[in-house]
Amino acid sequence: MTRLDDGRRRATKATAAWILCSLLAFLAAPIDMRADEPREADSVAAGDIATDAVLVEIYEGLPTADTWEFELATPTESFTQTGFALADLPKKYTSSGVIADRSNPFLVRLSLKQRVAAGQSDLLLRARGAARLLVDGQIVAKTNFVNRNASGHEEVPQLAQPQHAGMRPLSPGLQERMITLALDDQEHVFRLDIIVGGKGLRAEIGELCVAIGGKGEPLTLLAAAGANPIPLTDDAWALYANRCYKQLNEMDARNRKQAATETEEYWEIRHDIARREIAEQPALPLPEIPLEIPVHNAVDHFIGARLVDAGVRPAHLTDDYAFLRRVTLDTVGVIPTPDEIAAFISDDRDSNRRGRVIDRLLDDPRWADHWVGYWQDVLAENPGILKPELNNTGPFRWWIYESFLDNKPIDRFVSELVMMEGSRYGGGPAGFAMATQNDSPMAAKAHVLGQAFLGLNMTCARCHDAPYHPFKQEELFSLAAMLDRKTISLPATSTVPTTPGARKPLVEISLKPGDKIEPHWPFADLASSDLPDGVLRNSDDARERLAALITSPHNARFAQVIVNRLWQRYMGRGIVEPVDDWEVATPTHPELLDYLARELVLHDYDLKHVARLILNSHAYQREVRRDGSDEDLSVVRLYASPTRRRMTAEQLVDSLFAAAGKQLNTEPLTLDPDGRRPVETFLNLGTPRRAWEFTSLSNERDRPALALPAAQSIVDALVAFGWRDARPNPITVREETPTVLQPLTLANGIVGSRASRLSDDSAVTQLCLQDMPVEQLVERVTLLLMSRRPADDERTMFVELLADGYETRKVAAQKTDSEQRTIAKRNAVSWSNHLSAEATKIKLELERAAREGDPPTKRLQPDWRERMEDVVWVLINSPEFVFVP
Repeated sequence: MTRLDDGRRRATKATAAWILCSLLAFLAAPIDMRADEPREADSVAAGDIATDAVLVEIYEGLPTADTWEFELATPTESFTQTGFALADLPKKYTSSGVIADRSNPFLVRLSLKQRVAAGQSDLLLRARGAARLLVDGQIVAKTNFVNRNASGHEEVPQLAQPQHAGMRPLSPGLQERMITLALDDQEHVFRLDIIVGGKGLRAEIGELCVAIGGKGEPLTLLAAAGANPIPLTDDAWALYANRCYKQLNEMDARNRKQAATETEEYWEIRHDIARREIAEQPALPLPEIPLEIPVHNAVDHFIGARLVDAGVRPAHLTDDYAFLRRVTLDTVGVIPTPDEIAAFISDDRDSNRRGRVIDRLLDDPRWADHWVGYWQDVLAENPGILKPELNNTGPFRWWIYESFLDNKPIDRFVSELVMMEGSRYGGGPAGFAMATQNDSPMAAKAHVLGQAFLGLNMTCARCHDAPYHPFKQEELFSLAAMLDRKTISLPATSTVPTTPGARKPLVEISLKPGDKIEPHWPFADLASSDLPDGVLRNSDDARERLAALITSPHNARFAQVIVNRLWQRYMGRGIVEPVDDWEVATPTHPELLDYLARELVLHDYDLKHVARLILNSHAYQREVRRDGSDEDLSVVRLYASPTRRRMTAEQLVDSLFAAAGKQLNTEPLTLDPDGRRPVETFLNLGTPRRAWEFTSLSNERDRPALALPAAQSIVDALVAFGWRDARPNPITVREETPTVLQPLTLANGIVGSRASRLSDDSAVTQLCLQDMPVEQLVERVTLLLMSRRPADDERTMFVELLADGYETRKVAAQKTDSEQRTIAKRNAVSWSNHLSAEATKIKLELERAAREGDPPTKRLQPDWRERMEDVVWVLINSPEFVFVP
């Protein structure tokens, strides 16, 4: 390169100085924003903007064109927070309290009055879509509207490099603008507007933030006065995002309740009617049983009477450690933590400590997580992240989750499902209505509802009269007509074709293509079509009438089916078995079934009330007999001993990661992370935190560039243990046959490797770094993984394995650099460029990294660390780990 002479250098410096002065003068000068500023009735005047909180406002009703030329009315929602950044937004709710859609697009505005240090400051704006940052009313930085994409032929873009060491890298799909401003030490009004979504785009906020710092210095998030500084680093952002999610969850709970005030009043009336109806019926007397039969509550009276008649002795109570592991898995879906175990074991106030722990677990928000996977199977929730309208359902999983989080009465839960209102793709029960490319979608939904809540298996009635059940095809389609709110015609594809003169089919065909089916209730034997006054809000709505008839207290089958589902889940076998096909079975304990159903209705259809009765019973708390005889299965059928159950796939995966103290740490479940395609083409199910949040990751072309390797490793483990990545049909009981793939998955799979690997984020690593005798370490690791103290032979074996080198196990080293793992998942591959060879290369490398698992910690001697990993591996691969005690 030719050296510049002194004159040219002076000229270059002068030119640069002139440019800088001109830029500062431009920024300081008044700007005419009339052609580039939303016209509005200001919701908050500059003088009303606070310094101690960031005001966030949401405006709906924007034009779909890419423009800033529009008028704003008053905000539809507003809230305050401490940081000038958003990781997500609160949900919108209907008057029923179910998730609704905002207009697409909508505008989000953040406002804050803040005093900053005098001098030059760097301001960084990051946004997914079109955004504008204003300081004292002047636009200082802008990002562009999203470039929509219709193919996969783009080149994979280069990842943006952080502008400061340690700074959080820019996530793919986001834009950033860095500017320098000269500010005085007066209060300044900061305002950020971003247009979220747009025509042909999903309405997603992405990571939105403004960070500030001295010229050339590390940046922190712009925040309210008095807030702790939040560096723009990966770790700090993760903590901030978690705080945001917690705040948003609390806001969502309040907003749901507030939105549904009138609906709550309606259900209070409904439940008052139901209680009166049931109270008029005589209560069942409790059976008398001998004193030697153990009794904890009314449930045991009904169970004990049958045991006496059969001459079967019940098993003894299980020990405290096994009980706690069992009840924690059955209520919140994961094994108990060491702190939970210690609190339970040390509780010696009286004999009711089991009852207290049951109450605590039933109040745990993880109760909701544990129910979602169950109802996903029962209701055939089947979202597809690619082409979600391709005969899939919408992702109504978040409505299921919020329903159980709020402990919604089960009759209201069912009614909301039947009404199918709210958001189609955003998590509302409207997603249940989706069944495109189906000749009669509502017939498919009627089949699901009948099987789930009435125990009516009408599978065969979809195309003809059922040969082994007393169901006519017209009965199924009359329910479909009620759901469709109109008379429907039988499609030709929903019947068995016949040819004149040909052999008569073995099945009965009572409907012909084109026959008209009226909306009416066909099951008078279950419940009369008449309903009490006050039950229907709109008597002309056939769909609402169907919901009321299913959940009516006159329909005894509904409450019985629900309590039977709880009983089967906790005891391993239903009082009626199978639980979803009552026409081929009779109850083993009809009086107990009636009692539990009555309790459900009298307590406003509260599932937790019935769960509390079952979990507190001696029958539930008995030890599992392992002698193999089972007295001709009478032990199981009469509940003298619980059925031995394997963990569900979700329980197993969640427990492995919970015990290891690790996050699932996968990619977001979308093939369009840039957000450049519409929701009708690509879903974004977010980054999973529990196993129920996964779905099928298949793509129509099975291209490596569209793979999600980290998520796929967890999906593979779930599938091996009976989870379904696709749910085209409803089921209650999964395939539970043991396969050779199951132990191989735990022993050699990625999930098992991650759980046993002592990485820096491992809970076992943290234990190993503490100062304690090796015997105590063995005790605590066994308690962490197995929820019990080690047996004598285990203790001896593990201590001998770990004693050598134990005193010198720790290494004075820094934490393993986690940046490489973060960058490994930060890639710019998406649908827009998946046909590029570079995209395939990147994803194959990510798959290789996923197979390697978590990097081992450098703070423990490698040889000793590997021996401890062997201890963890042995424990999680024991049959005891995967079975409910």
